Amino acid sequence: TCAQNSITCIAPTKAFNLAGLQTAAVMVPNEELRHKMERALNTDEVAEPNAFAIEAAIAAFTKGEGWLDALREYLAENRRTVRKFLNDEIPEMSLVPAHATYLLWLDCRKIIVDASELCRYLRKETGLYLSAGMVYGGNGREFLRMNTACPKERLLDGLERLKQGVKTYEEYAAGSC
Repeated sequence: TCAQNSITCIAPTKAFNLAGLQTAAVMVPNEELRHKMERALNTDEVAEPNAFAIEAAIAAFTKGEGWLDALREYLAENRRTVRKFLNDEIPEMSLVPAHATYLLWLDCRKIIVDASELCRYLRKETGLYLSAGMVYGGNGREFLRMNTACPKERLLDGLERLKQGVKTYEEYAAGSC
């Protein structure tokens, strides 16, 4: 029953860093739905992959498991590194628990009410580019977003910049009062 009412879209683009190939697949078990989907995709002329897309997608899905497992472990280790660094070096900032992403949320409530200000300060004073959580809506106002999909050396540099930036921000904020 579920399969007859389902349209499943998959793509190797994010996991295998193939976004430039602009490839995806659509699986529609129901023949009537599949016909409608084919018409919709072909009407907008998005159903034609480029020359490399098909081979790259096949290679990613059939031969990329080992690479993807290693990537997941590398990203998990980066997440553990951030958690430990914050606990040891910036205890007033905490990592919001996450299970499957390299985009981490840093809780700044003990430092500042509006993390956008801290974000701007970090960018100006340390060159560290984090995203202000406010951009993502909800209660993001008190959070920063950090991308940890990078080499460990770059991550450690960013964490040191964050530490220095938070320290000097707190001094700056105290002097501004």
